[in-house]
Amino acid sequence: MAKTKKKRAGGPPAPPTICDPLSHPMRTRILDVVNEEPMSPVRFLDEGYSPMTFDKRATGLSYVSYHFRQLEEAGCIEVVELIPRRGATEHVYRGCCRVFFSDEEFEQLPLEKRAALSRSSFQGLVARTDGAIRSGSFDKRPDRHMTWRAMDLDPEGWEEIKRIYGDAYVKAEEAREAATLRLADPDNEDRERFPVTVAMLAFESPPRKMRF
Repeated sequence: MAKTKKKRAGGPPAPPTICDPLSHPMRTRILDVVNEEPMSPVRFLDEGYSPMTFDKRATGLSYVSYHFRQLEEAGCIEVVELIPRRGATEHVYRGCCRVFFSDEEFEQLPLEKRAALSRSSFQGLVARTDGAIRSGSFDKRPDRHMTWRAMDLDPEGWEEIKRIYGDAYVKAEEAREAATLRLADPDNEDRERFPVTVAMLAFESPPRKMRF
């Protein structure tokens, strides 16, 4: 008797998530770097930013350039400069998430534009967090902070949460500016300096039955 194929259970596959463009470690590394400064594939490779090594430079450049283009197609990065180089063109990219809006400015944007900005900003945060976990720096300091909580709120509670986060952002900026001044002081040239990522999120979640 011939065997019959069983139908795949569970129905159609779930739609892609916003983290799909970062499914490759090369892309998370690229996005992490270009959100700090503009970067071209050739510079990314030659200056040792790549998490992979290659036997031949040409092979490595082709591979890295492919992942740059994939991130560009996904809207994570964009070309900001084209530099002629001996018959070729060097493409310089930057991340698309380095933008700050006030509540009033963000409210005036169309929903589609707000969603695109949120997508690119979160992808940048995911890439930076992934890089820190992979390198070991994320948990290097035992006093590192990571908390999140799901909750049900009413409009009054939402307004209170927004005030708390707004105050926290202002205080974080004050701490950053004070540290910048201390580090710029010649008398503090031996003071320890290290990069830090600070992130805050507060958003309305979908109903439980709508979550993938």
